[in-house]
Amino acid sequence: MNNVSRWIVAFTLMTFTVLLFKNGIDLWSLGTNVDGEGIGVYFLGFEVNDRVPEGNIPLYAKGFFISSLVAFFVSIVTVGIKFGSKASSSH
Repeated sequence: MNNVSRWIVAFTLMTFTVLLFKNGIDLWSLGTNVDGEGIGVYFLGFEVNDRVPEGNIPLYAKGFFISSLVAFFVSIVTVGIKFGSKASSSH
C-alpha cells in the first residue's frame, strides 16, 4: 500500500469514526425517552434495525461507540505502519 492510499484509507476511517460516534451520542442522549415502543436505527441512510425496543437503545449506542473506537484504532494502525516502516528502514 503506497503512502497516498494509506492516508486516504486513514481519512475515510476517521470520517466513519466521527459519524459512528455522533450516531452513538444521538442514541445515548435519546435514551429510553421515545414515543411508542421503540425506534428505528439508521446509519448513513441504511436501516440497521427498524424496531429497537426502548430497553435496547443504550446497547445500540454502546455498539456505535465501540465501532467508532475500532475504526479509530484501525486508522491509527494504518498510518502507524507507514511511520514504523520508515523508522525500521533507517536503521
